[in-house]
Amino acid sequence: MQSDNQNNNEGRWLPHLLLVPFVVFAVIAVLMAIKFSLSVHDRVSWLDHAEKTRGVVRQHLIRHLPQRFGMKEKLQLAIYYNDKKGHWHEFISKSDLTEYNPFAVPPQVGERLWLYYMPNQPANARLAGFNAFWLPVILEGVFLLFSALLGFGPLIYIWLKRSKS
Repeated sequence: MQSDNQNNNEGRWLPHLLLVPFVVFAVIAVLMAIKFSLSVHDRVSWLDHAEKTRGVVRQHLIRHLPQRFGMKEKLQLAIYYNDKKGHWHEFISKSDLTEYNPFAVPPQVGERLWLYYMPNQPANARLAGFNAFWLPVILEGVFLLFSALLGFGPLIYIWLKRSKS
């Protein structure tokens, strides 16, 4: 009698064991969804309130960042641009243009780039190119989908399987 009961419960522990990592992925997906929505809201807010202008790359700034196995070079751009009032401002890019897209070619000195700036804070600017403005948000969305599939997919499958039995 006891052996029959043991055979029936043999495969029932697996969903309970796998439930914990799926719940962790689901929590990560919810947090990533919040971060993704904040990033999209930030970009849309910039588009609503910012002015678009052309700037000139004046200098390449190379920062050396320590990594586990050596140093990493991070290329930043010093860009000069004119605001609506005709004043010149300097903008130093915060991230490397090739950070999210390794196939992107960094702009050369003297090249003109589009950028957004806030009229009330001209020193606060962002590059307007796709790689610098939208690509990080799209990558966040891809990781969000991946986490959601890993988290909610198996949880829904387990819930549907339990509701049928």
